[in-house]
Amino acid sequence: MADLQSVELIEFFRPYKNEVNLYVTNISRRMEKEMVQVKLLEIFSQFGLVYEVQVFDSSDSSEVPEESTVSCANQNYSSLYAFVKFYSARAARKAKERISGKRLLGGQFLKVQFAQRKKFTEVVRHPLYMAKCTVLANHYFGFNGWSTKIVQMERLEDNIENSDNQEKNNALFRCVVRLEIKDCEFFCDGTGYGGDRNILKQEKDPIKRLELLGYAKKLAHRHAYENAFRRVIIISLDNGKVGVEINKQDIPECSLDEPGQEGIVHVNHIEEIPFSDSDEEDKTQLELQNTSSSSLHSHDVAS
Repeated sequence: MADLQSVELIEFFRPYKNEVNLYVTNISRRMEKEMVQVKLLEIFSQFGLVYEVQVFDSSDSSEVPEESTVSCANQNYSSLYAFVKFYSARAARKAKERISGKRLLGGQFLKVQFAQRKKFTEVVRHPLYMAKCTVLANHYFGFNGWSTKIVQMERLEDNIENSDNQEKNNALFRCVVRLEIKDCEFFCDGTGYGGDRNILKQEKDPIKRLELLGYAKKLAHRHAYENAFRRVIIISLDNGKVGVEINKQDIPECSLDEPGQEGIVHVNHIEEIPFSDSDEEDKTQLELQNTSSSSLHSHDVAS
């Protein structure tokens, strides 16, 4: 049986814990911030899948992020600093050990330590965006190791939901997406809602009405896609093998068809998969959300 310390659980939520968030200092100003971001992503991606790299100018107080470290106040104000977030705490530890004081960037040795939040208030966990879900699934399951399909896209009638949530009641579309892990009898469904019926009624231009309906469908699909993934827990072992489990807490509509032994479906052996930068896809998703939110109020509903 695997040592419990060698088992890591990874969920499809945005990383927020200090154990996956590295604080990088002693970055030279010889390069622009954009180039530093690219170079840091190159360096740190060698040790695991990176969620994001953020680079800040220590002389610009307006750039100080919400999450920082206790040593920020003492850092050299003539340099840049960065936060590098991993999905895996194991990968973050490995990167810290092998980079801090050993890797050069712009002629200076990088200094790496774990980030420390200034505030210890309860953190609200946010599901990964659609593009990030795809990247994480490809990394652990393989490009051909999983699939999704729309099993339902329904135009909702007035007050059909009868929910306490008004935005859900006003939604134009309900979508159900099924996530399947191939070669395993494993699937789970996610439900998403999109659009606002009241805003659609106020719009008289037929072209804009069609645009609103199109955005509503896309948002419902994206939310359903993300909600399907948020049910999945990746079980990562030190030896490179992974398993899959479903998070059944507060998810009553979850479907699991004949799980493997002890409820874990073994998927495959992790190979070194090159990191695929999904920033453009993620940016597209955010632009879609921002554009539609000006005319649509949509709600991400957990099943």
